Amino acid sequence: MDAVLQLLVKLVPNSVDLAALGMLVLFLPLFIFFTMQAKSGKRFALREIPAFTRIRRLVSQSVESGQPIHVGLGSGRLGSESTAEAAMSLTVFDYVARHVAACDQDILGTTAEPTILASAQGILCTARKKAGFPESYAPTDLAFYGPEALAYAAGAAGALHGRPHLANILVGRFGSEGLWLAEATSNRVGAQVGGTSAAEGAALLWASMDEAIVGEEVYAAGAYLHRPSHLGSLATQDIMRIVAILAILVGIAMTSLGYW
Repeated sequence: MDAVLQLLVKLVPNSVDLAALGMLVLFLPLFIFFTMQAKSGKRFALREIPAFTRIRRLVSQSVESGQPIHVGLGSGRLGSESTAEAAMSLTVFDYVARHVAACDQDILGTTAEPTILASAQGILCTARKKAGFPESYAPTDLAFYGPEALAYAAGAAGALHGRPHLANILVGRFGSEGLWLAEATSNRVGAQVGGTSAAEGAALLWASMDEAIVGEEVYAAGAYLHRPSHLGSLATQDIMRIVAILAILVGIAMTSLGYW
């Protein structure tokens, strides 16, 4: 009998598993629905984040003026704890690369992580080919300055020294080197925009950016710039937050009234 009870305990999921499964069952249909809506062109009401609005304007100005934009991809590594930040840095780079490639404009990307370098090279090469300018792809549009944070910042600052850039966009994993890079290039670029989710780096970049992306706002880059799946995910997360809040309130009320 004891063996049977132990087997049942193993087979029957606990309340935490059931709750997680219920959230997943609710999340997936909403995610699919909102993503399809986003791909069809529907826009959802989003809280304005000035930094992303500024990035879109800077890209348009770059296309009109011919001045390049520098995108600092930071030191986040794909496959590590900083994967999410690294992915968002590539998302921003993809947005900028696609738009400037359409008009055969220059771009400069720098990173302190070789996995990001390889991904950014693929993104830029694809953007040039889709725009009809495959011959414009140049490996020198991307630069890797070693895994050390300050060495990367010094190399990126040196790359910006030779030619004026319209903007310096820093998105990804940054620490104190982000502040050093922003301050060292402040007189060589027209605007400074960016941010990181790391607390120590976010505070420093806030002090040096014209428009800062703070904390978890970094993870919304795809939704605010150009990716329908990210927009669908963000809309679904907003619905799930409301569901979670309502569940908490109902649970408190039931517990207070003695029904739970």
